Amino acid sequence: MWFECGSNVVLMWFECGYLNFCGDYMKKKRSSFVGWLWVLSSLALIIGGLGYYKYNQIKVAIDIASSFPEHYEVVDATYVKVSEHTPTVSVLGSAASPLQSNLSLELSGKVASVGFQAGGKANGGDLLFQVDISEERARIKSAQARKKHAQSVLQRYLTLLEKKSISQEQYDQAYADLIVIESEIEVLQVTIKQKTVIAPFDGVIGLHDIKLGDYVSANQVLSTFIGDSDKVWVDFSVPQFYPELDISSQIRVRNIDSLGTSSFQQATVIAKDTQISETTRSLRYRAEISRTLAPYTPNMPLEVLIPISENKTVYQVPVISVNQDLYGSYVMKLIALDSEPGAYRAKRVPVQVISEINGSKLITEGVHEGEKIAAAGAFKLYEGLLVRSREGALPQEPPLVAAIVGE
Repeated sequence: MWFECGSNVVLMWFECGYLNFCGDYMKKKRSSFVGWLWVLSSLALIIGGLGYYKYNQIKVAIDIASSFPEHYEVVDATYVKVSEHTPTVSVLGSAASPLQSNLSLELSGKVASVGFQAGGKANGGDLLFQVDISEERARIKSAQARKKHAQSVLQRYLTLLEKKSISQEQYDQAYADLIVIESEIEVLQVTIKQKTVIAPFDGVIGLHDIKLGDYVSANQVLSTFIGDSDKVWVDFSVPQFYPELDISSQIRVRNIDSLGTSSFQQATVIAKDTQISETTRSLRYRAEISRTLAPYTPNMPLEVLIPISENKTVYQVPVISVNQDLYGSYVMKLIALDSEPGAYRAKRVPVQVISEINGSKLITEGVHEGEKIAAAGAFKLYEGLLVRSREGALPQEPPLVAAIVGE
């Protein structure tokens, strides 16, 4: 009995302790939940306040931006023109002088006379070079003395023959002796000419290092001699798969400079070879051009544009109007705004460029005659940009002939 009463007391004590513990735990949990609720509410209020503040800032900025006029760019404008274009191919040529000679001697010897220094101006017939001819002169002097004696003998024999004092055979022998002596003199004179270089025409002697006493061999090139001429020859070759050029055909020529800025000049074909080269499979031509238009130095490399088909119609725009990006070449077309006179919208228009000449691009696709496009300043435009223009126009130019390979 006593034991049962003690057990009940212990159980009641444990139950009371457990209930007190659960109550304290629930109170602590409720207090923690309320604290987190306050934290989250505070964060929400802070974030909402910051968002509202930023919203007002952006709204004010938009209002300020809308109060300014729309951004625009000012460019030069031009109009697309139609032009005639002759498709051509570019080949390499070289300049030559119609009066050009390599100076050499037919016989070897030591140089005894140098008439002109390198770069000297000479007239036709002037002495340029001569090797030692002292032996030939001495032999000529001896031969002339014998000739004089032979002439005297022949004259006496003629008188004696008329008197029948000598035979005809003796007279003929004296005549033959005179002819032999005269022939010896002529041979010696030819030898002197073979040891002498005379200016073939008026011109300028090229560079040389020939000095008195130098030994020169037969046919050794001593220097070059370029004559005075009002014409320049242009020699070039055209691959066999291009159409042959007719005599009197017009081509365009320019010298090859470091910047490629030299202008083309018209030249006329005056001759062509009779056969195609076996090594290059090309046909050689020669054209002629006035020296006043093209004062080319002989052997100067030249760029030659030859026509390869008939004329075709192309669109011509300034070089600065055409820009290029990853998608190809394009121009910025200016579309007029009805709502604002003098204002335009920029529109990117892809184009097909085939060549460039005289500061112009030649286009076959993408534009039409009379369309207004941006010129100077076109590089800073983009699609839809407001544009104001300074009016411009392409200068009048002759029909174009430009290089286009493989067309």
